[in-house]
Amino acid sequence: MKRVRFDSDDMQNALASLSDDEIDNLMFGAIELDADGTILRYNLAESELTGRRPEDVIGRNFFNDVAPCTRSNEFSGRFFRGVETGEFNAVFEYVFDYEMAPTKVRILMIKSAVADTYWLLIKRKFLETTEGDEP
Repeated sequence: MKRVRFDSDDMQNALASLSDDEIDNLMFGAIELDADGTILRYNLAESELTGRRPEDVIGRNFFNDVAPCTRSNEFSGRFFRGVETGEFNAVFEYVFDYEMAPTKVRILMIKSAVADTYWLLIKRKFLETTEGDEP
């Protein structure tokens, strides 16, 4: 099994060399979208994070149907500007909160190296607590 780090400098080529099973076994979420935001692949790590099964989300629009909390300039705006301009690579933090407990994540958006598709790679960030906060 190939090991891929979330912060790999050459993530496009790393993903291109992985089988579907290897993408499912990544330790972070991986969602492949077409230029309109339709979900083409949704790996098991992302399924476990969100509680949504791949078979229920593949073929649906990520921004409108699956994660409407991402319909913002910061997220979907960045995605569609990247698709339009061809300058797609971005890294940022976001909070997912649609039909799930608010979850802080780090997002890596990259264009596929071998197809006209786009990847959202998602790594859960653990919220820091201060003394007296509930765990």
